[in-house]
Amino acid sequence: METEEQVKVEEDVKLETADIQPNQTIYINNLYEKISKKKLVEQLYALFSKYGQILEIVACKSHKMRGQAFIVFNDIISASNSLREMNGFKFLDKPMRIQYCKTKSDAVSKIDGTYSKRERDQDREEKKKSNKKQDRKPTRTTTGAPGSMAGAASLQPRDAPPNKNLFVENLPDRTDNLMLQMLFGQFEGFKEVHMVETKKGIAFVEFEDENRAGFAMTNLQHFKITPDKPMVISFAAQ
Repeated sequence: METEEQVKVEEDVKLETADIQPNQTIYINNLYEKISKKKLVEQLYALFSKYGQILEIVACKSHKMRGQAFIVFNDIISASNSLREMNGFKFLDKPMRIQYCKTKSDAVSKIDGTYSKRERDQDREEKKKSNKKQDRKPTRTTTGAPGSMAGAASLQPRDAPPNKNLFVENLPDRTDNLMLQMLFGQFEGFKEVHMVETKKGIAFVEFEDENRAGFAMTNLQHFKITPDKPMVISFAAQ
């Protein structure tokens, strides 16, 4: 059931977006401000990537842009679904205000061919500077990376009897309690998350019963918190 605060947010956004055409980019404000830019982008990706492919997330920590972000989807349908379902959703105890972006993002301009020559030149210049910096750094060869990627790709859910506890693995190292609470907390019956401090990449999630745990597992199986790490979920061994 929606709170009065969430309903007010939705009504305000409807008024603000009356003259804005639906597009691939959504604008979010009223975000929690006391969080690092890196954490904000990670948690927004975790929340919104279920609606479709995300091309870009832009979040600024300047005083003027604090508490705001832009999410660019690959298509309008994904952006529209996320706006409809997440507008007013409480993120760190603050209901998000979401609307379509008034201007086209650079990521979309590059796809549809309207990206200007001046912008391309700026990008090319920035790329040159970046390459020069990379050239100054000593190169290092890495061993074992292909094997580790193959191991992650072949990881499969473990065979265990259904119960109310889920075992989650193949998580990115930077995954934290809050991120998993927001993901699994969308499902009825969620109780709590237990991160394993002594070993990165795994966690336990508890639900009220095995049916609710199974429903969450089915819906989040192979969900990618980051593009290269699909989470693998099993019932926890008893």
